[in-house]
Amino acid sequence: MYLGEAEILCRLLLAALFGAVFGIERKHRNKPIGARTHILISIAACTVAIISSYGFTDLAFSYPHDVSVRTDPARLMVGMLTGIGFIGAGIIYKSPHGDIKGITTAAEVYLMAVLGIGSGLGLYLLSISSAVLAYITLICSEDTVTCLRDKYYVPLKLWLEKLLHRRHSLSLIHI
Repeated sequence: MYLGEAEILCRLLLAALFGAVFGIERKHRNKPIGARTHILISIAACTVAIISSYGFTDLAFSYPHDVSVRTDPARLMVGMLTGIGFIGAGIIYKSPHGDIKGITTAAEVYLMAVLGIGSGLGLYLLSISSAVLAYITLICSEDTVTCLRDKYYVPLKLWLEKLLHRRHSLSLIHI
């Protein structure tokens, strides 16, 4: 399959957009990795995916017909993800107070690679859906989760406990 220049540019721009959006969000929260790094990771992953999937098709046709050529497009992408995993491991550290820091940023760096690969493979719906869900997750800070838990979960739990206690009391009467 041949990719036209417009399609390649569209895939690269989508990957860059993912990197920019997530990088700006991280920089806004004063995290160590900003937009440029996110964009570079996402574009690199997109490029690796395009090369892996479409870059070796001419190679197969350059051999005589009696020679079988097998390519494994996943190899370059797996290598990319392994390398990104090492970068993510370098982002995680233990603070002097004993807290573990950088896990979310490391996970986001890995996500940038995955979104770049998805964009490079032309999996637009999957990539955009994953990006939207991940972004919603990132902007829902721990304060938001705590607020929602206190507002909805705790009253619901108390209501259920009352309901179960009433049923238990009623069942004791009928015994």
